[in-house]
Amino acid sequence: MRNQQITLLSQLVAAATLAISVTSAEAAEKELLDILLGNGAITQEQYDDLLLKETLEEADVAKISFADGSGLRVSSGDGRYEVEIGGRLHLDYTDHSYDARMGARPVSGTQVRRARIEINGTFDESWFYASEFDYAKNKVAIKDLVLGFESNSGAKYIVGHQKQPYSLALEMSSNEMPFVERSIDNALVGALTDRAIGARYENSGSNWFFAGGVFGDTLKEGTTTGDEGWGPSGRFIYSPVVEDDAVVHLGIRAAYREVDLATPTLSIKDKTTDFSDLSIVNTGALADAESTTLFGPELAASFGPLFFTAEHTSAKISRKTGSTLNFSSWHAAASWNITGESRAAAYRMNAGEFKGIRPSRDFNPSEGAWGAWELSARYAEIDLNDDNLVGGEEHAVSLGLNWIPTRNVRILADWTRILDTDGSNTVRTFAPDMNVFTLRTQWSY
Repeated sequence: MRNQQITLLSQLVAAATLAISVTSAEAAEKELLDILLGNGAITQEQYDDLLLKETLEEADVAKISFADGSGLRVSSGDGRYEVEIGGRLHLDYTDHSYDARMGARPVSGTQVRRARIEINGTFDESWFYASEFDYAKNKVAIKDLVLGFESNSGAKYIVGHQKQPYSLALEMSSNEMPFVERSIDNALVGALTDRAIGARYENSGSNWFFAGGVFGDTLKEGTTTGDEGWGPSGRFIYSPVVEDDAVVHLGIRAAYREVDLATPTLSIKDKTTDFSDLSIVNTGALADAESTTLFGPELAASFGPLFFTAEHTSAKISRKTGSTLNFSSWHAAASWNITGESRAAAYRMNAGEFKGIRPSRDFNPSEGAWGAWELSARYAEIDLNDDNLVGGEEHAVSLGLNWIPTRNVRILADWTRILDTDGSNTVRTFAPDMNVFTLRTQWSY
């Protein structure tokens, strides 16, 4: 028995000695390669190749991680292939306070506003793909479905169903906006530059960003009777200040779209909430529209915990049987991060947009940490009246209070009040002073 113990001990000592010897040998080999490289006996390329031979098998080992809290990431050992799985869930409760004489009843209640699954990834280092599907309202809707290539200079070429580059408000993710919903002025923008199948080009520098492309019509329910419309859109951003706690963002954008006359689906309208589907302004189907042109500036700035943004859009709609229609819309908003976080830290110059607030301290009452708190205010207008077309005019103000306990969870409370309209129909006559309250629980990863 004693001899067996001695034999076992000898084997353990031998194994440990071998492990130390291998480690020492590897260190000695690395030191020898350094000497050879320093003396010019081998080239840098030969040096790199010899080092890679020691870890060649690692390229076949997959790595699994959580992408900084934003999703599950699986990548190959050599980094050439990667897939990331994420998603979001937005649960809303909405209540309206309104004048019954309006003649239209806005619906209040609860809904799954968004329920999305995202699968993104890269292959062969320079190629990437993205897919995002929404399962809200017991329906399946394609949001993003693209294939792209990124050159060594950073330029991106993207084809598929994707966002059109026009508006900062629309480019910012619904996970990261300072309000539950985008403002009423985006009814004009979204009707003409929503997601669509097309080709997009992006590029950026240290203080500029450009995106442009050509796109077809947005995907809509129902059957059309004519050809699909098409058109280009583009957005250029210049940021003279890009620092960790300060950003100044200046932008200009434009879009043009040909509309098929045999497809009278072009219409512009707002909604008090996505759930209610009640419109205060509404052009109805613009059956004689031939083409549309959008143009406008955008401004945003972040200084410490303060964040400001404003956008204006002018729209011209050329008609076959009437004069050109001129519509406009705009909004201005401000946010204050009560707990001190800055949206400047979340600015991405290579996308020309602001990402969401990340709490400096995640919610943990035992340590006196309460996450991030954000207070926001916004004013917006939209004017769809011109010539013989009376689509209506609307003015609204919104206040929001957001709690972000962790980067993956947000609780948002919004109040919107319709201040004024042009009173051009019964709904618009009694819509002023309507209050809309919305509470959202949001989870994303």
